[in-house]
Amino acid sequence: MKTKTEKVTLKDDDGTKETFKIKKGALKKQLKVPDEYRFSTKELNRIKDVENGRSFNFKGNTFKMTALLKRRVTLALTLMRGSK
Repeated sequence: MKTKTEKVTLKDDDGTKETFKIKKGALKKQLKVPDEYRFSTKELNRIKDVENGRSFNFKGNTFKMTALLKRRVTLALTLMRGSK
C-alpha cells in the first residue's frame, strides 16, 4: 500500500514561505496508534523532550527515540500551533 503524501506550506515571521511534502499518518504509524487517534500537545511535548537513543513508553509500547521520530513530533507540534 502506497503512503499518501501531502504538501504543507509554512510561513515564517519574516514572511518567507517553505513548502515540503509529508507522509500523512507517519507519526501515528510509527507510534502504533490508530488513525482516529488525536495527539495532545502535552503528550507530544513529553515525547519531544526524550533524548535521541533513549527509550520511552507511549500507550503501553516501548519506543527508542530517533532523529526521524523527533522531527515528526516537532513538525506535529508546529502544525498544531499554527492551526489555532
